[in-house]
Amino acid sequence: MLLARPSEEIASVLVAPKDSAAYPLLRKDGGFVLEGQEDAPLRESVMEEIVLSLGKVPAEAVVLPELNAEQGLTAAAFGLEPPRARVEITYQDGEKAELLLGDLTANEETPQRYCMLTGDPKLYTILEADCEVFFHEMEYLRDFEQPKIDASLLDRIDVTGSVVWSAAYTPSGWQMEAPFAYPLSVQRMDALLNRIESMGFETYLGGPEALDLAAYGLDAPEVTVRLTQAATVISGGTEDGRQVSFPVAAREYTLRLGAETGKSGVYLLWEGKVYKASNFLLGFWKTLNPRDLVLLNPVNFQVNNLDEVRLAASGMSKAYEVRMVESVTENNQIATDEYGQTLYDMAVRRAGETEDMDAEAFAAWYRQLAALSGDGTLPEGFALSGESRATITLKNSHLTRTVDFYSFDALHDAMAVDGVALFYVQKERVDQLIASAP
Repeated sequence: MLLARPSEEIASVLVAPKDSAAYPLLRKDGGFVLEGQEDAPLRESVMEEIVLSLGKVPAEAVVLPELNAEQGLTAAAFGLEPPRARVEITYQDGEKAELLLGDLTANEETPQRYCMLTGDPKLYTILEADCEVFFHEMEYLRDFEQPKIDASLLDRIDVTGSVVWSAAYTPSGWQMEAPFAYPLSVQRMDALLNRIESMGFETYLGGPEALDLAAYGLDAPEVTVRLTQAATVISGGTEDGRQVSFPVAAREYTLRLGAETGKSGVYLLWEGKVYKASNFLLGFWKTLNPRDLVLLNPVNFQVNNLDEVRLAASGMSKAYEVRMVESVTENNQIATDEYGQTLYDMAVRRAGETEDMDAEAFAAWYRQLAALSGDGTLPEGFALSGESRATITLKNSHLTRTVDFYSFDALHDAMAVDGVALFYVQKERVDQLIASAP
């Protein structure tokens, strides 16, 4: 063991990372506090990691019995002069120990660092995991509350700056509003919402009144994100089986991303406080590409959220009125599921007719529409011209979506969704859908 005395015997610790200011920790009431900031709460998990490392630091190996400058085996050659980090421990009986931490070794399977104890000529290696906590700056120790966002409650996202993107939630899914209007993919939006829920910060730096925002690139942030949560009511069951509900007020969160930290991180302003975070958890905002989120198959209305489908092509026009009706059993009773909830069937009627048509025939055709997706991406700057060869229109109680097909080349049509064309499809596929309409 490099540090063999129990952590309970430690009176103070000085941690001095090479790339940031040294900071002293003093024992107080069984724990540690920052000297001069005794009332500042510290992160419990980080302090537990520090205490654990100080009470047990086993050496992985003895690399050299002593350094040899004549052979080029100097402290500097191993990142120990100056050290990458220095840890000075003072015990309650006045004894001191100083641990010097150097470069990472070439062992990539089990990351290790070179280290020495002051007064001991041996060169050791220790596990990176046993000493990583001593490379953090002082601010890393400060306690703070991580963002807690329930992405299922969000109904609007606005991004401005180097990335421009806006989207709003509707009962038919997320709709992009900027940089252009287009429906968004359910799966890709779910992935983005999961990343929003997983946002986490590394270090709390303080309030903007005590910091120079320009030094962090936050006086003119590269990206600003506004997350809007509408007022809602959440319902659920208690452990004793009671159903309860409570209101959740509308709220807007603001995130501003500034300069890079130079260590795969970014400075940010969140709810009026300055933090540092890793690009792994926050950098996706700076690289967000609106085209990566668009819906590939635009006919994606569920039949229970569909009122009407219209098809127009080559002088032909067909319209289908869709509604959900209560399912009836053979005994002429309203059908229910195992929970007593009423079951519904789809009923379809051609516009202008008085009798319902074969719902299964319509459902089979609608499944073909729903499977239609782009076969490729149209060239940048492509502009629609001429008249559309065919138009599919979907309607429900709150939304109308139009999918037009314009001739692109001999084999393909440009597919425009609400007037925006991003993809092309095979003419043959479009013609088959037109010909098979019931």
